[in-house]
Amino acid sequence: MTATTASGPSGAARLDGALAALPEHKRELARLLLAARQPVPARPVPRSGAGPVPATALQARLWNRERTHPGMGTGSHAVRLTGRLDPARLRDALTGVLRRHEALRTRLTDSGGPDGLVLTVDGEPCLRLTQTDLSTYGSQDREERTARQITESAGTLMGLDSGRTSWFRLLRLSPDEHVLVLASHLAVFDGWSSGVFLTDLAAGYRDGGGRLSPPDLQFPDYAGWQRRWLGSPDGAADLAHRRAVFAGDPPARRAVGGFERGYLPVRLARGPVDAGLALGASQGATPFMTLLAALAVVLARRDGRTTSVIGTPAAGRFTGELEGAVGQFTTVVPIRIDLAGEPPFRELLHRTRAAVAEALSHQRLPVDALFDKDSPPPYDTLFALHNYPAVPFDLPGIEVSQLPGPPARHLELYSPDPAATTACVGLVERDGEITGTAEYNRRAVTPAYVRELLTGIEEVLDRAVAAPASPTITRH
Repeated sequence: MTATTASGPSGAARLDGALAALPEHKRELARLLLAARQPVPARPVPRSGAGPVPATALQARLWNRERTHPGMGTGSHAVRLTGRLDPARLRDALTGVLRRHEALRTRLTDSGGPDGLVLTVDGEPCLRLTQTDLSTYGSQDREERTARQITESAGTLMGLDSGRTSWFRLLRLSPDEHVLVLASHLAVFDGWSSGVFLTDLAAGYRDGGGRLSPPDLQFPDYAGWQRRWLGSPDGAADLAHRRAVFAGDPPARRAVGGFERGYLPVRLARGPVDAGLALGASQGATPFMTLLAALAVVLARRDGRTTSVIGTPAAGRFTGELEGAVGQFTTVVPIRIDLAGEPPFRELLHRTRAAVAEALSHQRLPVDALFDKDSPPPYDTLFALHNYPAVPFDLPGIEVSQLPGPPARHLELYSPDPAATTACVGLVERDGEITGTAEYNRRAVTPAYVRELLTGIEEVLDRAVAAPASPTITRH
C-alpha cells in the first residue's frame, strides 16, 4: 500500500513513481545520481537498484594481473564426503548457494566510462559442475587421480568478464565416497567465504536449495559503498591520516628480477613457542600478537631499525552483516611496532597489543588505496595466523573432512606489487600445533633466509621466556 499524507502521496512514493516512469536505462542512472548526492554512511548498506557498481580496488588489481598471468587468481578447496550421497540433491544445493550469493553470479567488465571496471550481477545462477567416476580404478590409483584433479582445479582458467568465476568437480570414488572440489576466483571468493559457502551448502542439501534466502548485505553492496566512501570527506580524511602514520617509514624495495613464487612448509617448535604463547597470554596478548612481536624483533635486527612495519591480512568484514556473505573482502593492514628504548619483551607485548588494535580499526581502508606500485608499502614481510571460523559441515548421513590442496597464491592477492615483498608467512593453530606455509619471492630471497625468519621467532620467544624483563631481547 502506498504511504500517503493528508495532502497526497509521500515524497518517497512520488520519487518511486517518477523513477518507474523513466526508461530502464535511464532509471538506473537516476538512482546512481541520487545516491551520489546523499551522505555516504560509515558502513555498507543495501544498494538501491540492481545495476552495475564500481569494482573494488583489489578486484581491479586482480583483473589487470589476470590479463598477463591467466589462472593466477584461481583458488581451490576440496572436501571428502563419506556416506550415501544424493548427487541430484547436491546439484540443487549448489544452485541454491549460487542464487543466494550475488558475488557468485557476477562478471567484471571495463565500462569504458568514469567508473572504469564495474561489477554486474547475473539474474540467474549458472552451475558449472563436472562429474567423474573413478570407482573402477584401484585404491592407490584413485587417490593419485583425485590429487591430480585437485591440483588441476587450482589452475582452472576463469573468465571474470564472462561470469565464469567458479567451477565444481564431483569425483565418485565408490558408492559411499565422493570428493567435491571447488575452484573459485579470488576476485569474488576469500578464505572466510569458504566457511560461509560450506555452511550454506549443507543447509541447502538438508532443506532444499530453493529455501536459501539472500544475506542482509551482498558483496556488490560493499563494492558500491567502498568507492563512494573513499571519495567522501570521511573516507579521504581516514586515508590521509593512515598514510601520514607511515610517511616516515622507508618503502619496500622492488626486487630487480621481479617476482617468482616459492613455498616452504612451516612447523614451529612446540617447546619455545608454547612457553612464549603462555608468556603472551599472561600479558593479555593473543597468540597472533605474541608471534607478531617476536617477528618484529627479528625484522628490526635485520634492518637495523627501532621500528618494524609488518603487513597482516585482515578479513575486512568490519560489520556483522558482512560475515554471512560470500565475496572478496580481504585487505592487508600494516602494523607499525615501536621497539625504541629497547623495551623488555613484556613491554613490547603491550605495545604490540595497542598497535594491532589501532591497525585493525582501519580495515575499511583497502591496501590498494593506501599503497600502489608508485608508492610501495612500508613492509616487505606479511604475517598471518589464520582463524577462520570452524565450520561444522553437517550433511545427513555423510561424514565430511577437508582435503589439502595446493598452496594459495597469497603474495599476489595481498600485495599491490608482489615484487616489493619477500615473504608471506601464513600459519594455522590446530591441535596444539602451529603449522602452515611460507610463500616467498625467489627473485628477492632464498629459502635459507625464510628459515632464518622462522627460527628467529623461536629464538626470540625462547629468550623472552628465560628473561622477560631483559632489554637485550629487543636490542638491535
